[in-house]
Amino acid sequence: MTDNPTTVWNQVLSDLQREVPRASYETWFADTRPVQLKDHTLVVVVPDSFTKGGIERRYQSLVEQLASAACGREIYLSLQISEQSPDRSDPPQLGQSESPSLQTHSTLPLNPDYSFDRFIRGKNNHLAYAASIAAAEAPGKAYNPLFIHGSVGLGKTHLLQAVGNFIVSSNRSMTMLYTTSEQFAIELINAIRTNSTPSFREKYRRIDLLLLDDVQFLEGKEATEEELFHTFNELYGNEKQIVLSSDRSPEKLSRLQDRLVSRFRWGLVADIQPPDLETRIAILREKADNRGLVVEDAVLELIARRISSNVRTLEGALIRAIASNELEGMELTFKNLEKMLPEEGKRAQLTINHIKEEVATQYHLKRHDLEGASRKKEISQARHMAIYLAREMTSSSFPAIGKQFGNRDHTTIMHSYMKIKKLIQEVPLFQSELHEIQEGLAAQFNTPAQA
Repeated sequence: MTDNPTTVWNQVLSDLQREVPRASYETWFADTRPVQLKDHTLVVVVPDSFTKGGIERRYQSLVEQLASAACGREIYLSLQISEQSPDRSDPPQLGQSESPSLQTHSTLPLNPDYSFDRFIRGKNNHLAYAASIAAAEAPGKAYNPLFIHGSVGLGKTHLLQAVGNFIVSSNRSMTMLYTTSEQFAIELINAIRTNSTPSFREKYRRIDLLLLDDVQFLEGKEATEEELFHTFNELYGNEKQIVLSSDRSPEKLSRLQDRLVSRFRWGLVADIQPPDLETRIAILREKADNRGLVVEDAVLELIARRISSNVRTLEGALIRAIASNELEGMELTFKNLEKMLPEEGKRAQLTINHIKEEVATQYHLKRHDLEGASRKKEISQARHMAIYLAREMTSSSFPAIGKQFGNRDHTTIMHSYMKIKKLIQEVPLFQSELHEIQEGLAAQFNTPAQA
C-alpha cells in the first residue's frame, strides 16, 4: 500500500479505463491530477467547474471505491478547481514532456499494452499491420495518410496507438498527439467558447504525428470538419504523419465533406476483417497468457468457434468463462460452455429489461432507479438513454415501453426519446456513449447495433 497521491491516482485511472466508457473517461478524467493524499482524503485538481460537477454526480462513489482499494483503507475524494483553469485546447509548454526529445501533445494517454508485439497478426489484418509499422518507422514518408477501417472490436485503436508507442520507445525528437474525433470536437467547442481558437490550431498544426481515432463521429459536424480539413492540409503539406481510424471506409462516410474524404484517400486505405478461426484461437491464447490464466486448448477452440464477430466479444467470452469457473465453480467443459456461449445467431433475443440492466450498469445505478420516479439528473439522463435504446433496438411501441418504465404515459416516453435524439446530434459525447452501450448489447444478444 502507498500514500503517494500520484501512484494511487494512476492506479485509479487505470481501473477507471476498464470500468467506464472510453469517451466518458476521456471527457471527465483526462485533465485531472492528484495533489495530496492525507489521512483519508485524496485531493485531485480538475480544470473547471463543469468537470468537477460531472465527476461528483456520476463517479464520486466509484472513484472512492477504487482509491480505497488502492490504499487499503477508506478514502474520500475531494475535487478542487485549478487556479489557472487552463483551457483544454491550450498547447503544452516546451520542456514539459517526460522524454527529453519527444513531446506528446495529448490529453489522451497511450495504452502501453497496445504495442506491435502484442497485436495478433493474421490474413484478416496483415495489410493494416504492415502499413502501421511502415508509418511508424518512416513518419511522413510511407503511407501518409494511413487510414485504417473495420468493424467494432477488430483492433483499429490497438494499431493506431501502437504507432505512437513505437515512436515513443524509439525516443525520436518528434511532437505527437493522440486523440479521438469526439475529443477533437469538444476541444474545438471549448476553444470557440473561450475565444482561444488560435491556441487550438497551434496545438494541432505544429506537431509531427497526429493519431485520430473514430473519425466517423465527425459526420454532420460542419465546423469540426472544416477545422480538421485545414489541420490536415497544414500537416500533410509539411510532410507530417497522419494516421486515422474509422468503422467504415472513406467512401462510405457519406455525411463527411467530399474534399475531406478525398484527402483521407491520398495515402493508403487498409481494412481489418473479422479474424479466421486460427487467428481467433491465437488471440484467446494471448489474452489468457497475459492474464496468467491456464486454459486448455480445447476450451479456447470452442470459444473461438462460438464467437467469430470481433476481438472484443471474443475476449469478453473468455472472461465470462473464466469468471464462471472461479466464482461459481463451473467446470470449463464442452457441455457447460455450450450452454453459456450459444452460437452467434442463436443468442437470446434482446428485451427492454436487458437494456435497463446494461444502462444501469454503465451509469452505476440500479435497474429500479430507471423505473422509479426520481428526477435526479444522473438518473433521469440514464432513464432517457434506456428509453431511446428500447425504442431503437426493440420492436416495442411507445405505450409498451412506458409500461416497462413505471407505467409512464406514452407522451413522456416520446419526450425522452426525442431528447436523446437531439443530444446525439448536438453532443459528441452522447453519441459515443450511446454507441458503446449499443455495441455491448449487440455483442450479448441477437440484435444489430444501431448507429
